[in-house]
Amino acid sequence: MNWDPDFTTRNAILGQLAGLVAFDEPDWPSLAGLNRRLAAGLPVRFVSEEHFTDLACYYEEAVAQGVVPTRSANWHDFFGAVIWHLFPRTKAWLNQRHMDDIRAHGARQRTPRRDRITHFDECGLVLAVPEGDDAEALALLQAHDWHGLFLDRRARWGNDWQPFIFGHALYEQALAPFIGLTAKAVVLALPAGFFTRPRHEQYPLLDRALCARLQDQALFDRPRPLQPLPLLGIPGWWPASEQPAFYDNTDYFRPRRQR
Repeated sequence: MNWDPDFTTRNAILGQLAGLVAFDEPDWPSLAGLNRRLAAGLPVRFVSEEHFTDLACYYEEAVAQGVVPTRSANWHDFFGAVIWHLFPRTKAWLNQRHMDDIRAHGARQRTPRRDRITHFDECGLVLAVPEGDDAEALALLQAHDWHGLFLDRRARWGNDWQPFIFGHALYEQALAPFIGLTAKAVVLALPAGFFTRPRHEQYPLLDRALCARLQDQALFDRPRPLQPLPLLGIPGWWPASEQPAFYDNTDYFRPRRQR
C-alpha cells in the first residue's frame, strides 16, 4: 500500500494518532526522519534491514543492543516505530522478557511466554478505566457480553472508558478495516484525573502504568492472559456500530464458548 500522509483521517481508529505523529511528506518517511521525530529520548534507534543483517543476530537481540530493524516503505514497521515512540518503557520491558527466555532456552525455541508477548505486541489494546471499574470491564470481556460492554455502557466509552491501541499490526490493519478485526485487550485501572488530560499527556502516564502492571502481575507467565475485543465494536470507531443490530452478528461478536 502506498504512503498516505493523511492516514490519521482515514477512520477513527487511526485518528487516535492525530496530533501525536505528523508526517506531511508526500513520500515515505526516511529512517533519518523516523529517528528525528520518533526516537528522541528513546533507548533505541531505528536502523535499516542492511544494518540488521550485518549484526548477524535475532530481532530481539538487535533491540537489546539498542537498534530496531525497520524496513523502508513498510506500514507495519512504520507503526512499530510509532508504538516505540508512545510506549517506550513497555516495549523495552517486553523485549527484556524475550531476552530472558532467549538466554535460558536459546533464540530458536519459542517459549509460550514469548508467544504471548508477541501476540500482545502485534494485536494488543489497553482499555483504560477508572480505579474500581476494572473488575466490571474485565468480567464483561471474559463473558463476551458485547451488548453489555458496547451498548449498555455506551456512554462511558471515550469518556472514562478509553481504548488505546498497543499492537502495531492493528494500526496496519486499520488502513483497510474488515469485519473480524479483533484486538487482545488488557484492562488497566487509572486515577480519575487521567481521563481528562490531553492525549499527549496521557501516553507517558499510560506507558508507566502498563509497564508496572505487566511487571507486577507477570501477566504473560500464565496462559490466556489477554481478552478478545472486536475492534469495530468500540463506539465511535466504525460507522455500522451506530446501529444496535450491528452487535447481533455472532460471527464477529462471538459468544463465549461453553467448556
